Amino acid sequence: MSDILNHSILPFIEHFRHYVVWVAFFAAFGETLIGLGFLLPGSTFLLLLGVLSGQGYFDISSLLLFAVVGAYLGDIANYYIGKHYGTVLLGKSWIPFSDEQLGKAHKFLNTHGAKSLFLARFLPGLKESVPFLAGSLKMQRSKFLFWDFFGAIGWSLEFIGVGYLFSASLSLAQIWLSRTLTVLAILIFLFVLLYLLKQFIVNNAHSAKIVLLSLWHSFLRNPFISGMIKSHPKSTVFIKSRFDQTTFYGLPLTLLGVAFVSVLALFAGIVEDFLTQDPIVYVDHIVANLMAGWRTPEMTTLFTWITYLGTKEIVLLFMAAATVILLLHKKYNDLIALYLSLLGSTLFLYFGKLAFHRPRPDTALYFESSFSFPSGHATIAVAFYGFLGYLLIRHVEIFKTKVNIFFGTTILVLLIGMSRIYLGEHYISDVYSGYLIGTLWVITAIALLHWLTYKKFFTQKKPHRGAKTIGMAAIVAAAGLYLLFGLNFHYKPALHPEVKTVKLDRLKTLFDKSANRFAQNIFGLDSQPINIILAAGRKEEICPVLNKAGWKNLSTDEKLNVPLFWQAKEPICSVNVKKEKKVYIVRIWDTDTVYKGKRIYVAGANAVTGEHWGIIPVFIKDLDYARDFAMKDLLVKAHFKKDKAVHINEPFIKENLFGHSYFSDGRAEVLSLDE
Repeated sequence: MSDILNHSILPFIEHFRHYVVWVAFFAAFGETLIGLGFLLPGSTFLLLLGVLSGQGYFDISSLLLFAVVGAYLGDIANYYIGKHYGTVLLGKSWIPFSDEQLGKAHKFLNTHGAKSLFLARFLPGLKESVPFLAGSLKMQRSKFLFWDFFGAIGWSLEFIGVGYLFSASLSLAQIWLSRTLTVLAILIFLFVLLYLLKQFIVNNAHSAKIVLLSLWHSFLRNPFISGMIKSHPKSTVFIKSRFDQTTFYGLPLTLLGVAFVSVLALFAGIVEDFLTQDPIVYVDHIVANLMAGWRTPEMTTLFTWITYLGTKEIVLLFMAAATVILLLHKKYNDLIALYLSLLGSTLFLYFGKLAFHRPRPDTALYFESSFSFPSGHATIAVAFYGFLGYLLIRHVEIFKTKVNIFFGTTILVLLIGMSRIYLGEHYISDVYSGYLIGTLWVITAIALLHWLTYKKFFTQKKPHRGAKTIGMAAIVAAAGLYLLFGLNFHYKPALHPEVKTVKLDRLKTLFDKSANRFAQNIFGLDSQPINIILAAGRKEEICPVLNKAGWKNLSTDEKLNVPLFWQAKEPICSVNVKKEKKVYIVRIWDTDTVYKGKRIYVAGANAVTGEHWGIIPVFIKDLDYARDFAMKDLLVKAHFKKDKAVHINEPFIKENLFGHSYFSDGRAEVLSLDE
């Protein structure tokens, strides 16, 4: 998992490495600055940059320096805005501080004096308002600059430092701890990010709304816009009616329509990718194979319990509980919409599986009789649990509670989808398409609910006596039955046919399929040509033979271990040897084929000539040179003998994952182990 993160996704970021410090600067400056700070989650950006610096991708001292300067300048800007315009701005209705925030900030300043500038940096809702009020109250400039400087340092250390320490600890965990704890650490970190995002929304939603409304009114007062409105009265009336909040056919229908069309377009895109065998399909197989290597008994048990939440038995159980609760509270509109979301998505899902007939992944742990695309668990997770979350949000008054419900539902839906991928029951594209289908039906159900409410089909009535007590009993009963189900239900293990060995009449047959001529990166793109073919007597002997010949396993140098896949499989071994300031690398894949009585392996030979910034490996441009070196070394040290080469590609020039060009004559050397 860390190899995917460190060597496949992050190298893309490395192309912009010189700009990262400016990202840190503007993230800190933007979150600090009055107004903009309520719209930009700068602290989350700094946390992520701290994680990357902990992995060695960026210099933490540079990030800290630019973050401190950005935060410090943002506070100084707030101070001078408050000093020169504070009295005027505080009288405006659109100022992005509520009376409650201003009251807290005033009290904080009066209680702690100048040192409040340092302390306020660590308290949500005060880091923007306190410097502004300090300027408004004409605090002595030298005191402000002194205390705020240390506050900016402390705040930058809080986020970049925490990310850095977590990332460094995660690297140690991958070496010293079990895979179970590593997976848990990754999950916890993702949940922490979601929690920080949730807190950001809760703390700044009101202020962001004020700022956005102010920008909207400024937009409408623009002379050009106001002129367009006067010149096109009919169009203006039509557009205005689309944003009318008093009727279902106004803003609600507009938002739901835009959302529905957007999600439908995304679903059409994933279907097209699946039908055309886009690289995402290849990535599906790569991730499925990687997940199989990360399974542990503990995590398998955890994700099995999570995946139970998407089984038809448990969904029907919770649906029955939801039906009882909604009937007792006489929420008939909600009940009709909930049934539409669940039944509509189930019907759509059934026809989707019949239309695509995609088999389950070969790495599946459990037997499932239905087809794989799209994922039923992911679809139901959104259509049922997602719509229940919407109903709860709709009927609570406190904004913070609404946000908590939204993020809780999101985490549940994500975990159910992740469980299907981890257990090997679905590919990533299956889960993604399931989420989209579920979202389509949630939007449809929301539209129906708003229409029923607008038409007043069922007027609001008082709930039955004892509705809360009976509803709570229904929830407890459903939860208890879920536990009993999990303790007593067991999936049947998936039966995977043994991989059959295929006899080849000629070696070139192996490369009739163009994708077999290259090893692909994590994104499914050609990255390394196959330029060596090895033949040996037994499956187990090829890698030890190379080790005895002085080629060491590549795992000793993670920077060079860029993940590559052939037929979506990882190499059976990756070995390297150093000579003349170059590191020669050979990755070997099993083909499950036999030619002239010997098992055939394909290999990609490459060489690293240096590193960019001490991080990104620089590969040799002439791959034929690396191939010929590996061939000659194996002929001498490992007692291979050379057979006739196979031309599997035309001469070409390509680029690897890091954007570096390489070329080859397209020939693969054939080496047979001399027994």
